[in-house]
Amino acid sequence: MPLTTHREYFRERLNPRLTNPIRMGRNNHPCSANARWRKFTFSRKDGDHNGGFQQTFEAQYNEAVDHFITLKLNGFVRTTVKNIGFEDTTKTFEFNKEYLMCHLPQEEVDGWFWVRLDDGSCTHLKNPLVEFSPETTQPSYVVNIPNISGSLQVIDIELSDGQELISTVALDDALCDTLSDITEEGDAPVHGKLDDGTYVLFDPRLELQENTVASPESDGGGLIKTLTGDVTKCANVPRTFLNEDSCVLSYSATACGSSTAPDLQIDLNAQNLEKLHELTGQYVYGLLGLPVVDKFGEKLENPCTPGLRSRWEIKAAGECTATALGTNTNASLVELLFESSDSNPFIRDINFPASGFTCESSDYISGIAEVEIIIGNQCFKRVHPEHMSVFDFTYWALDHTHPGNMVAMMDGESNPIKKWRDVNASAFLIFPSFPDAGSDVPPHPLERWITHGDKFPKLGRFGDMTLFVDLPNEMRTDEVAEYFGDTSGSSGSAVVTCGSPGEVANDPTLGKYFIAVHEKGTDWGLDQQKGDAFFNIALRAQDQLRQRVAFALSQILVVVDKAIGVEGDHTEAFVAYHDILVRNAFGNYRDILKQASYNPLMAENLSFLQSKSTAHMWEHQQKHAFADENFAREIMQLFSTGLYELNKDGSHKVDENGELINAYTNDEIMSFARLWTGFDYQQTRGNMEDNTWFGNRVDPMRIEASWRDKFPKTDMTGGYIGDGYPLCVDLPDKMWLRRGARYRLLGSKYTPELMEDHPSFKNDLTMKHFVLEAGSKLKEALCNADEVGNCQYAMTVTLESNLLCTGKECDADTARVVDAGGELYYEYISPACVEQAFYRNAKKVIFKDRMKDSSCANPLLPYASEACCSVADVVAYRNPDYIYDQERVMFSTAGSRCEAMGKQLCDFNYINDLDDHKKGYHWTSDSCKIQVKVDSVGQVALVYKPNSYNHLHPHIDPNNRNFFKVYWDGDYPRNEIDGPDGNNCGNGVCEALETGGCLCDTNVFESRVFSRMPTSVDEVLSKLTIGAYDTLAYDDGTYSDSVTENDVTAYFKAGEEFTAETIFEVTDKNRRSFRFKNSMESVRVQGDSSLSFRNPLSFMSVLNTESTAGKAAYETDAALDHYLYHDNTAPFLALRMIQRMVSSNPSPRYVQAVADAFTSGQYMDIGSGIYGDMGAMTAAVILEPQARDEALDNDPFDGQFVEQVLQITRLSRGLEITPSDTVKLVYFDHLKDKVGQAPYEYDTVFSFFLPEYTPDGTTKIGQATLVAPEVVALDAPKTVALINGMFSMVKYGLSRCYGGFNSNWGSCTENDDFSNSYAHLTHEMAWDQPEAGEVHASAVVSELSLLLTAGRLSNTNFDIVKNAYLDKLPLAGHAAAHRMAVQLLLTTPEFHTTQTTIPSGLARPEPAEPVSSGVPYKAIVMVMLSGGADSFNMLVPHTCTVAKDMYQEYNEVRLDVALPKNDLIELNSVSNQVCEKFGVHPRYENVAAMFNSGDLSWFTNTGVLDKETNKYEYWKDTVTQLFAHNWMQQAAQKADPMKDAFGTGILGRIRDAATNQGRSVGAFSIDWSSAATSGKPGVNPSAVILNRNGVTKFNEKPSSDDMLITIKKLNEDVTPESGAFSDLWSDHLTTALATNERLYNTLSVKTVQTEFPNEHLSRQLEMVAKMIDSRGERGADADVFFSSKGGFDTHMNTLVNTDRLFGELDAAYGAFRQELEAKGIWDKVTLITVSDFARTLNPNGNAGVDHAWGGNYLIMGGSVKGGQIHGEYPDNLTDEGDRMLTRGRAIPTTGWEVVFRATAEWFGCDPADLPEILPNMETFTREDYWIPASNVFNM
Repeated sequence: MPLTTHREYFRERLNPRLTNPIRMGRNNHPCSANARWRKFTFSRKDGDHNGGFQQTFEAQYNEAVDHFITLKLNGFVRTTVKNIGFEDTTKTFEFNKEYLMCHLPQEEVDGWFWVRLDDGSCTHLKNPLVEFSPETTQPSYVVNIPNISGSLQVIDIELSDGQELISTVALDDALCDTLSDITEEGDAPVHGKLDDGTYVLFDPRLELQENTVASPESDGGGLIKTLTGDVTKCANVPRTFLNEDSCVLSYSATACGSSTAPDLQIDLNAQNLEKLHELTGQYVYGLLGLPVVDKFGEKLENPCTPGLRSRWEIKAAGECTATALGTNTNASLVELLFESSDSNPFIRDINFPASGFTCESSDYISGIAEVEIIIGNQCFKRVHPEHMSVFDFTYWALDHTHPGNMVAMMDGESNPIKKWRDVNASAFLIFPSFPDAGSDVPPHPLERWITHGDKFPKLGRFGDMTLFVDLPNEMRTDEVAEYFGDTSGSSGSAVVTCGSPGEVANDPTLGKYFIAVHEKGTDWGLDQQKGDAFFNIALRAQDQLRQRVAFALSQILVVVDKAIGVEGDHTEAFVAYHDILVRNAFGNYRDILKQASYNPLMAENLSFLQSKSTAHMWEHQQKHAFADENFAREIMQLFSTGLYELNKDGSHKVDENGELINAYTNDEIMSFARLWTGFDYQQTRGNMEDNTWFGNRVDPMRIEASWRDKFPKTDMTGGYIGDGYPLCVDLPDKMWLRRGARYRLLGSKYTPELMEDHPSFKNDLTMKHFVLEAGSKLKEALCNADEVGNCQYAMTVTLESNLLCTGKECDADTARVVDAGGELYYEYISPACVEQAFYRNAKKVIFKDRMKDSSCANPLLPYASEACCSVADVVAYRNPDYIYDQERVMFSTAGSRCEAMGKQLCDFNYINDLDDHKKGYHWTSDSCKIQVKVDSVGQVALVYKPNSYNHLHPHIDPNNRNFFKVYWDGDYPRNEIDGPDGNNCGNGVCEALETGGCLCDTNVFESRVFSRMPTSVDEVLSKLTIGAYDTLAYDDGTYSDSVTENDVTAYFKAGEEFTAETIFEVTDKNRRSFRFKNSMESVRVQGDSSLSFRNPLSFMSVLNTESTAGKAAYETDAALDHYLYHDNTAPFLALRMIQRMVSSNPSPRYVQAVADAFTSGQYMDIGSGIYGDMGAMTAAVILEPQARDEALDNDPFDGQFVEQVLQITRLSRGLEITPSDTVKLVYFDHLKDKVGQAPYEYDTVFSFFLPEYTPDGTTKIGQATLVAPEVVALDAPKTVALINGMFSMVKYGLSRCYGGFNSNWGSCTENDDFSNSYAHLTHEMAWDQPEAGEVHASAVVSELSLLLTAGRLSNTNFDIVKNAYLDKLPLAGHAAAHRMAVQLLLTTPEFHTTQTTIPSGLARPEPAEPVSSGVPYKAIVMVMLSGGADSFNMLVPHTCTVAKDMYQEYNEVRLDVALPKNDLIELNSVSNQVCEKFGVHPRYENVAAMFNSGDLSWFTNTGVLDKETNKYEYWKDTVTQLFAHNWMQQAAQKADPMKDAFGTGILGRIRDAATNQGRSVGAFSIDWSSAATSGKPGVNPSAVILNRNGVTKFNEKPSSDDMLITIKKLNEDVTPESGAFSDLWSDHLTTALATNERLYNTLSVKTVQTEFPNEHLSRQLEMVAKMIDSRGERGADADVFFSSKGGFDTHMNTLVNTDRLFGELDAAYGAFRQELEAKGIWDKVTLITVSDFARTLNPNGNAGVDHAWGGNYLIMGGSVKGGQIHGEYPDNLTDEGDRMLTRGRAIPTTGWEVVFRATAEWFGCDPADLPEILPNMETFTREDYWIPASNVFNM
């Protein structure tokens, strides 16, 4: 079956007009085959381009001599006409006058085009036919277009009624060779003359190239790049795992390589800052004026503070006066400044060491800040540590950010941020610490910079070099890359060119179906194109099962389109992502996981794009930020393992207490988050849709190694990522010549791709290469000569056997890039191996020179170069015979090389006679100590301590915060100040640190594990963790003996038995082969061997230069394998796939069968036999008995609801939908808004439906505690919209009529004429009159039943539909009867579910009209802030004078997500909190006003609590799955953590209690169903779901008067044996139609007096206000409402996103209050906000925040006793706080029960009912835990 990929489908049909080349591609040539021509004069490209190329129209006419009028555009002849004038005859048309084109022309003869008049208005003329005759002016260029054998054809007839042509053959006209290869905007047009003498106009179109994986573009797009003057970008695809085996070597002179922009270096000087502004529009400045001591006396820390980085400006000695310092102080600072290797010409940074340097105590006491030191002829003046740092201040230039901007604008003055560049043309911005006299700018204190400085991306220091990859995204543009020297366009003698999946050429013969977004685009409204491609493939493609599986997978591996920066009109990136699922639908899930994880849309969607390690953020930005946790959480929860441990049959595992067992904890999330750092866009390229200026959203991401976390990561099963991999130190000597060594062809490029060389090497002609000598076996293997001796260089070469070394090869410990001859280079790819964090005999290495980084390195690894000194000398040299630049050697080799020079390894100061870029890390003679820093929870950080050093790299110095989890064998050292269980840091064996934690010396111990043959494979897998390499790669005889017992093979070293070097080989249950070393290593705290842990492993090296992209890729693969092979993944995925394709509640046997197919890779005879085979899984899903046994159709609990997209495609495909003559495709518009589901349009990563969703207890499904995921979207508005839309399609074709699924109007009259629709259903069965009507009707209904219900229609419903058909047949004919039958079938339970029904013959009861009891009305409104609101930026400490400055602590913890204090809106004082005054977010104007006026209060540090707990016991005290969106949202809505009132929600239980008091209580959820409103079965009707936009009338134009009655008959009551899903559908439909009618009649007359903003929550609250206003008509004594607003999952750019979100919330709250006050009901309504959780106080590396726990929530209403803050605001926001978990996750002090208990009492519930309302209430026994209702409300 042919594979239909969505990207190919889109690209082949992508044929838009293109008048000039663009980054994406070129336009075609008029004489090329498939050139396009048109008969109308003007196209949209000739219109107004919104500030682009200005186009002028002129009608030239001289009445005295001209018989025709000549029409010109931009001075060139377009056509001639006899008459022309404005259609508006009141306006005068002038000949021989140039008019500017206005708007975009209609593309057809006699369509309109517009010109601009002198008064600025636009008016239209008719678009004329292209026409010339001998007596008219002639066009500039005319080619003859013969129609050879039908080569000239009409095309796109649907778009222009035959006015467009295509010439399918190339033209042979003498003029062709004179025409330019490329058409440019403003060029003279080319006309064509047809055989009949008529003329046409060349209509240039986009030309895309074939550039697939199997067939890469031969020169990488270099020729087109050259022809277009570099406008079109190189199309060469970066080499990735998707294409690396299919890349080719191009010798074309125009070949261009993939971009090298990430390695570019940019000098931060004045000229380049100006250029960056010019190219990007960003305001980039060096910063001056920051004080050392500000005007208010605040000053910087003493420069002698250990660990402090201080900055010094370099001046001439004569400009300074030396500061009087103590002798030691002066000597220390002079030595540090003088010996510094900082090469910046303007400033010098030094770090004051923790040891070896001292200052006078008197200088410490005096707190010196301002210091000037003279050394020789230079002065070093102490300055602010950000003096002359370069920042992007663009954010601060916006109107709403810097407070002075708006003032300046109102005063007519220059923007105070922009003026430095725009007015002063300066590269510097001066911070006004001490403004000039007379200035109206107040002095800015140091605190102002501390508060705001984190908002500005830092580029580096003025005078330094920065990397392109480290620029802010807004500056990483093609233009910047090209200006600063990106060599992607350079030609080379041998360039590797690669392709991309689905990157086919467009096919001009298909015509224009789709349009690409590009920088010259004139089209909009393209957001539906990806959905159009989806539906038309679903309707027409042959590979329907593949497409169905891909759609199911797309609801598991979800990308939320609104989370993507290009979600609007872009198509190609989205269809390329979907193709991952299409291509691999029958492939392997491992490939899906990897390709999805590397996809930039997924990274943007789940915010790990450009996530950076804690170490990187501190080193480069001086921010304590953490890795983004979003993807790390969701790849486990949603894509692989799920939340809880599972048995193979999908049932939950439980512990000894019967509790569910977590599959992972937050520790694992944080660990994996560190693994998902370093991912970045590939650089943009050509031949694909891209209009973003930065970032490539199609090709798999690259890994920026410097961003990757370097430290060990724990997994989900008690091990480390890297377990089972060999240690790098155990690899055979000269691994690069051994069996299994891999080499990657680089072409003529000699710098590596998976390792990093200094950028200077790219242009270094003196670079010393590793040249393979003649006779080299490696050279021979790389050559791969054919039978005549010609080398056949392969893209990747893997050595199949060990090779002998030749010449210098024998002296090399390792290789990087080798010169294979013929100007071709190969990069050596070392095998996947791991390093242990702790090792023996560590040696100090120095980076370049002594004043730069010192670190420790393993002497057994080739990680540094030699540095050789003469005796007693500190000037070092490299051995002149070193083999190649950047060569690394082992410590022993370095020593040998020094000895060969007559020198020795030394603790050197600097290296002589070597260019700076050729230096790296160099071995020294000094030893190193590896210490461990242990925090309060037992996590550790590495601390390197060489015997002597000047500067340690920040990520391993004593102050580093790079903690990771280890597995302690028992107790661990705990500092007394860290908590109640301190043990004096291991009874004094470790140093107790003043800041908390313990610093310990360590020893490493290795031991043998087995002294005998293991008894089983499981024993090996459970006891061994260190992998081993292939024994065949070692020298012959190294492993000489082997024995196999119990399915275990042991390999022994020659002459040995069981030792630590013995290797065991086993195969696990998933058929994976492993080799393990018979060894284990433990790290022991020196002084107490009982304090020990297993030596942790990591792929990444702690040494910066050895932490490479290749190692990061290995680490990523290991993590993906861990997810894939986890015991949960097979049953988890099996359940999800069955739910999406067959049944909501599969049996355990069914789940296990599908899981078995996944793990075995085989089902029946289908599958590859490889674990993870999706073909085998799919076969099991659809072929297992539960999927195909017809008897199970009668099982009342088997089956599912059919999702809306499948219903629409079933109807469309089954009844043969056909596009109209005026369109090319079937277009469904805005389905998501109408029916709740559409391809690509997900609201959240949880897809459209919640897999665990259980309907309320009034349903059979709910009573059986089964799930029905699709029911979450089953509500009255969507049901009415779905049926209305399908009815409209049946009656009027695809149009807008009466709720139709297209946005264009049709005739809206039911008849057989569908000419005005966009498509219509063509299926019919004509009535042959002699045939009996009943026989005909039976045949029709039988076929329709087969097509629409798979033949499940019950006999009763069959007869009802048949009778309706017969009634209609004689009155209106068979077509009308057919439409009637189809419509009725579309309402049946058999269509909407996969079940049969057994009607009882009784009418289904409709909901009774409620009757008021007369009790005074009250309403509760719950507002869910979905995604986890950052509520610690809603309520912020402001004035705190009693204990400490909590705002300062807030600012220090929140860093770049902190709100400036001056921006906060102050609240009235409170007396019960840590601060007397708090502030709210600056957008919370209405919230602040309500608080201060007494209508609003806050509940602080509130959230889900199973019981009161603390940071040491919370994990034991909490059953709720913390930090997961769906579970925490459910927990907030249910307030029932122990599930004592299973299936009910908090509002539902409050409603039930009030109903039991005799009150009439309504329950409503806006837009979506809610767990909060569910009550106990039998007490109340189910909650009604309303659309925020109002109520739509059902079936406004029925096909018969009794149609509604018939629909109700089709959905009558059923017997107990009937299907529960079909019963739920019929019950829902009956209730929905009755409720819909009542509400339509009620609400259609209700209006509001307040203008609500046109925003989601505001519209919901407007609907709530209308419902409250209709309480009398509805007979309601009380109501409960649920509404929600999403978007709060702000893992990226928190401040920007919350500024918008909080502003929208505030506006909604304000309008709601205003409306209810106007209606006099404000005092009867209480609104409460809830959220999944709050966000971490400490940000991640993307200026975002992650999932936390306790938060701040408001309660408002006229009865609220406002102006209060209930609960306990945390008194310590740091991680040391009693209520704080890591990264500022607050443990709540107030549970939701407190909020809802007070609210229930205000609502009037009987206190005796509180235990029913709050099932977990008795857990909270402390009396003062509860807040009396009278304290919260005016009772």
